[in-house]
Amino acid sequence: MRALVQAAGLVFLLIVAWSDARAQSCSCQVSDRKESAYDELLKLSNSERGDAEAIHLPFGVPVTAGASNETLLHNEHYIINYDADLRVPTWVAYRLRDLEVVPADRLNCFRRDVRIQSNEAAFCADYEEPVFDRGHMVPRSDMNRSEAAMINTFVFTNMVPQHDRFNRRIWAHFEGRVRKWTVERSEVYVITGAVFDNDADVQRDPDSAKITIKAGSEVAVPSHFYKILITDRPNQAMDALAVLLPHVDSSPSGAGASDQFLRDHTVSIRDIEAITGIDFNPAIDDGVEDSLETAVAADIW
Repeated sequence: MRALVQAAGLVFLLIVAWSDARAQSCSCQVSDRKESAYDELLKLSNSERGDAEAIHLPFGVPVTAGASNETLLHNEHYIINYDADLRVPTWVAYRLRDLEVVPADRLNCFRRDVRIQSNEAAFCADYEEPVFDRGHMVPRSDMNRSEAAMINTFVFTNMVPQHDRFNRRIWAHFEGRVRKWTVERSEVYVITGAVFDNDADVQRDPDSAKITIKAGSEVAVPSHFYKILITDRPNQAMDALAVLLPHVDSSPSGAGASDQFLRDHTVSIRDIEAITGIDFNPAIDDGVEDSLETAVAADIW
């Protein structure tokens, strides 16, 4: 009888554990087995993390002045800097090559990142409100190279709240332009980030002043978003494009107006460093870094 009770208790615990795990994912379009397998791919060894940095951050790992409670999360295809106080990534970085820009049907699997403790993680429930989209920082369409790469863009460490019109119009347009430019230029290094400057003093707000997605949630809503694009091809000078967009519930409509909006918000890398407190390319020679980071692109690529 005692053995039967113990067995029943074990079954109950397994059911609870399974239920808790499934409660941490939403709208997942792959099997439980695949979801678990893809979660395991997020856990890289020390050598694999080093390889990821060499591939995706050849100009150095960005450094945030006075950063606290931030964690580098290394994935095979990109790197995330996650802020546990804000419950969002402050930046993501990856190398994108022309052969990786391929079409694929979208498969969703929004879920908690298994590498983050529960008390520092974002969950499906945080985004259950009517205003904001679950916005990718590493775009799903940049990771169509495999189902695993695609599915692993849906962890909440890669998500930020974005106004739906911003996300689905100007941001989606910008992401598409990056893929187009990558095909034209063969290879682009991409850094995408969120800015928290709600008092408009051109400095990062303290985390304690964050505006959250809804009452009871710790997920912060950014004031701006940016992309920094760098090409570094053999026998050619490095080239950069930096764009800083206000995060508002509106957007230009149409390709021509959207491109002009991007032009109007082209800045220098130093401008983005000032508002974020991040040094983006610490491994570049100082002279080259100054030239690259102070220039404002004459046009979008």
